[in-house]
Amino acid sequence: MSINYDAVYKELIQQLGESAVSNDPVRRFAWSTDASYFRIVPEIVVHADNLEQAKQTLAIARAHKVPVTFRAAGTSLSGQAIGEGILLILGHDGFRTIEISSDSNKITLGAAVIGADANAALKPLNKKIGPDPATLASAMVGGIVSNNASGMCCGTAQNSYQTIASAKLLFADGTELNTGCDKSKAAFTQSHGELLDSLTSLAKLTRSNDVLAQRIRKKYSIKNTTGYSINALVDFEDPFDLINHLIVGAEGTLAFVEEVTYHTVDEAKFKASAMAVFFNMVDAASAIPPIIGDSVAAAELLDWASIKAVTGKKGMPDWLNELPEGAAILLIESRANDAQTLESYTQDVIAKLAHIKTERPISFSSDANVYSKYWAMRSGLFPIIGGERPKGSSVIIEDVAFNVEHLAAAAADLTELFHKHGYPEGVIYGHALAGNFHFIITPTFASQADIERFQGFMQDVAEMVIHKYDGSMKAEHGTGRAVAPFVEMEWGADAYTLMKRIKHIFDPEGLLNPGVILNDDSTVHVKNIKPCPVVDDFVDKCIECGFCEKTCPTSALNFSPRQRIATLREIERLEQSGDKAAADKMRADAKYDVIDTCAACQLCTIACPVDNSMGQLVRKLRTPYISTTEQKVLDFQAKHFGAVNQVISTGFDVLGVIHKITGDGITNALMKTGRLLSKEVPYWNPDFPKGGKLPKPSPAKAGQETVVYFPACGGRTFGPTPKDPDNRTLPEVVVTLLERAGYNVITPEKTRDLCCGQMWESKGDFKNADAKRQELIDVVSKMSNGGKIPVLVDALSCTYRTLTGNPQVQITDLVEFMHDKLLDKLTINKKVNVALHLGCSARKMKLEPKMQAIADACSSQVLKPAGIDCCGYAGEKGLYKPEINARALRNIKKLIPVEIKEGYYANRMCEVGLTQHSGISYRHLAYLLEECSR
Repeated sequence: MSINYDAVYKELIQQLGESAVSNDPVRRFAWSTDASYFRIVPEIVVHADNLEQAKQTLAIARAHKVPVTFRAAGTSLSGQAIGEGILLILGHDGFRTIEISSDSNKITLGAAVIGADANAALKPLNKKIGPDPATLASAMVGGIVSNNASGMCCGTAQNSYQTIASAKLLFADGTELNTGCDKSKAAFTQSHGELLDSLTSLAKLTRSNDVLAQRIRKKYSIKNTTGYSINALVDFEDPFDLINHLIVGAEGTLAFVEEVTYHTVDEAKFKASAMAVFFNMVDAASAIPPIIGDSVAAAELLDWASIKAVTGKKGMPDWLNELPEGAAILLIESRANDAQTLESYTQDVIAKLAHIKTERPISFSSDANVYSKYWAMRSGLFPIIGGERPKGSSVIIEDVAFNVEHLAAAAADLTELFHKHGYPEGVIYGHALAGNFHFIITPTFASQADIERFQGFMQDVAEMVIHKYDGSMKAEHGTGRAVAPFVEMEWGADAYTLMKRIKHIFDPEGLLNPGVILNDDSTVHVKNIKPCPVVDDFVDKCIECGFCEKTCPTSALNFSPRQRIATLREIERLEQSGDKAAADKMRADAKYDVIDTCAACQLCTIACPVDNSMGQLVRKLRTPYISTTEQKVLDFQAKHFGAVNQVISTGFDVLGVIHKITGDGITNALMKTGRLLSKEVPYWNPDFPKGGKLPKPSPAKAGQETVVYFPACGGRTFGPTPKDPDNRTLPEVVVTLLERAGYNVITPEKTRDLCCGQMWESKGDFKNADAKRQELIDVVSKMSNGGKIPVLVDALSCTYRTLTGNPQVQITDLVEFMHDKLLDKLTINKKVNVALHLGCSARKMKLEPKMQAIADACSSQVLKPAGIDCCGYAGEKGLYKPEINARALRNIKKLIPVEIKEGYYANRMCEVGLTQHSGISYRHLAYLLEECSR
């Protein structure tokens, strides 16, 4: 039967509201993107922030027989987080419960909690969650449990299957179940006794089949996420235990996971690592069986192709290019809760490997500065290959598992298959301790022949893994669509029948994520493949992993960098296919989401494994949209910036007077009228500051060191807001502080003429941006007497951009100077408490520790509101696109306790936005240090 999606959409809007539901073609396309190599665009996207919204969505889906796919962070690799019909994505605010038991042995987590955030909450207790996927900094708990995701250390002993205590679930029929609550279980027994009986009978039947039961136990002695977790059927008898563990690895096909309670595991206090270099893969693999045990927490194997891929790259050891061809590396980590045990572990490992000849002696280091370089090889492998792959190619990571005695032979067979099918770039690495190999290839899917080549490769891989070694086609990435055709091949008919029965028991109508795990289409893994057209260097590097989404300030407004890039790729695909009309329409429809609202904060670059910069890309894309008239205005502003800067500053003084006389209503109406005449007129904000003033340094004193101080545009243009307790502007406070510390201060003669160029670059006007930056560099260089006098800039983003101009003199941000030079020269009286923002510019310049140290020196308690990574003000963009700032800071007010009345950062425009949405005064850290050192 055909589905009336217009009716479905209207019902969803009626129940959930317009902000939670979209059928917009551009947004549906962008939001469909996940980290897999598949593309399926849903008809409707729902962002759900609470269980009621999920229930209402399922109710409407049932009524219309619409398939529903659940999505957490979308970092999964096998195509399990995309689907037709309705795509239900966890919202940006809900499902984020974090509750730790009094004995710290359990933690309850909402489905949208990021794994690393759970561990951050547990860290003070020397605990962590068991699962440790490489995506832990981005992956959400709903996805981690639904994929039974694991990583380097958890193996099969501490994954979600082994550490889950209970779960809150929503079934396809709308019934809720909390497997950790007796009352909920009793109610479920009453309403769903038949389901429970069916599961109990299925488990009993499985256990009674000795051959099948033994096969299941054997298959799960190594990592395995192929198909459903049917080990539950032999491990448990209680029906609620069965539900608990069948949900693990079910990839959203059995129920919606609202919340999970994990048994926590100990986090070792002491660690040491060794890099064991072997002459060949056989020797490296033979080192695994003897070291399995308490002495080794992790062992990562890198083949010769992996070593070659990282050799000569930034941060990699120089001696890699001296290794003999065919060498292999085993990275070994030992962990313990005391130094003596750690020492015994490391000596035990060395003794157990003494019989194997190595290229260099095995030596453990407990110095993080040393062993972090070892692990940089492992963590650097994927971004190096992904970032340097040929333009237009995809990057595919598959993971398989073998019994450890087969690792060397399996690696040789995989390498042979790489060359047989034309993937000579293929590399092998992985969690050798668990018999788990990852391999990376970078195929092109430009033609049917390319797809058929990949199909042949995967078929050969399956034959080798399953029939030759009886291994796992999926070890930890989940089945998805990528290996759904091979589930029955791996498990056999009896086990596959069990899996089909499980699906029917939980989801008899087949509405939940259909086509994932179980699929009768033997070619589903080579259908709906994501195209990867060549677009631009920034676009082409992106691997669509989604690591950028956690920190992007516009993810909750519209798009993340991943979604912007996916949209740009689709526009280019349409262009290349000859459908120019469709490309032009999508480009126009996507402009607001892709170009206009990107904050260009570049936090995405910090999170990106291939160091991509959406900010730089968007600025580049803005250039063609600058009209002739707009360019003339930009040219005028650059040429006469001193006057323009003074007019803006005076204008805000005048605006403040008008507001004081007329109030919010009339002032807002005047601003709206002004915006009809020019888009340079900002939206009204009651917390707009007064105009700024330039400082008047005192006459120089003999015998004192001199500094050149450049007051950046923000601080000299925008003075105190109505909420600020100090009427002085930032430049006045900075001069007072520097002079108190014993410095003579000189400022540029024509300060208002000067700018780092950020305001032009953000609009895509690189010519004026770079010219203004060079003008500033030339002036301060001359004033510094060729670098003999320190140069200070008082806004982090301005310092950062000035430094990108490669000045020949040292330019230092005021924050760094305060930390390095002023703290020890001042007597400080601490405040009780303050809030501190560590924003995008601070992170780009890696100044968070110094900012924290300044705040700690000046206050007994320093609060950093959780999850506020970028304020979204984006220079002056917050004046004209206030919705970015509003969404980025939507939660800040409730994160700040009422007793905290002041906050600090180091960028005036950001502070204006922070003040507006937090309800407290945010100012530069210089105000805090100056006040506390009086």
